Amino acid sequence: MLNVHQLKIFRTVVRAGSFSRAAEELRITQPSVSIQVRELERALGVELFEQVGKRIFLTEAGRLLDEYAVRILALLEEAEQAVRDLRGSAAGSLRVGANNTPGTYLLPPLLARVRERAPEADITLEILPTRRVYEKLLRNELDVGVVGDGMRHESIVHFPYHTDQLVVVASPQHPLVQRTDVTAADLVRQRLVLRERGSGTREATERAFRSLGLVPTPAMELQTNEAVVRAVAAGLGIGVISRLAAEEALRRGDLVVVETVDFRASRTLWGVRHREKRVTALMRVLLELMGDPQFAPAAAAEDAGVG
Repeated sequence: MLNVHQLKIFRTVVRAGSFSRAAEELRITQPSVSIQVRELERALGVELFEQVGKRIFLTEAGRLLDEYAVRILALLEEAEQAVRDLRGSAAGSLRVGANNTPGTYLLPPLLARVRERAPEADITLEILPTRRVYEKLLRNELDVGVVGDGMRHESIVHFPYHTDQLVVVASPQHPLVQRTDVTAADLVRQRLVLRERGSGTREATERAFRSLGLVPTPAMELQTNEAVVRAVAAGLGIGVISRLAAEEALRRGDLVVVETVDFRASRTLWGVRHREKRVTALMRVLLELMGDPQFAPAAAAEDAGVG
């Protein structure tokens, strides 16, 4: 029989990368950690770790057990949350993952509103690329996510959350700022400062240029919205970025929007959750705020025959 306590210790060792760090995290001795892992290995009849030099690595059996351990422990946590919900308590955990733009500019105020309703809740937010959001949802390591256009999975529910408008920005001294006839063709002849390839903002930017038969060649490719804002404000080129990310710099006067005749770029940000995951009270609060049609107050009233 698998021992839940031993599985928790095993997962901590995997996550920490060593027996000593796992012992520190669990606040027990290293020998105690080693004993519990050996007992688990003995029960299963396999070795779960192998040591190479001073580092430990999962064996093939260890990797397989880790996949199941993640799901088992997450299911136990979900069961505990379900019982708390039954008692009418909104306390518990809410794990959210999102791409850079929604995770930085949209979700923090929403999560603050969730916390107002459930002050004791343990709410976490991770900034992740889209693929990692999907992986964590499928492994039940996240409850709700927000991603850009692109990926789809049959086990994931998608609903439109926010239309992210992209704007062309430049420093106030840039020559294009004074013009009213700027075209996309003019933009591609400039030094372009764009987000890195693979980001949702970059994909939406390239899609908008391609619709006009143009291919942008960036002079700089940067990993964060803030890096693009700073580079453009410093006069290193013109940028295409989410209006959400540019708003503060626009208010300060560090950046100016370059009005264009034909270039229009936007993308849909999608709320995502696992189709088969039980929706907890905390999840429901967030999903309502995000406008998930299944949990919208209007839909609930209609189902109840109200209004």
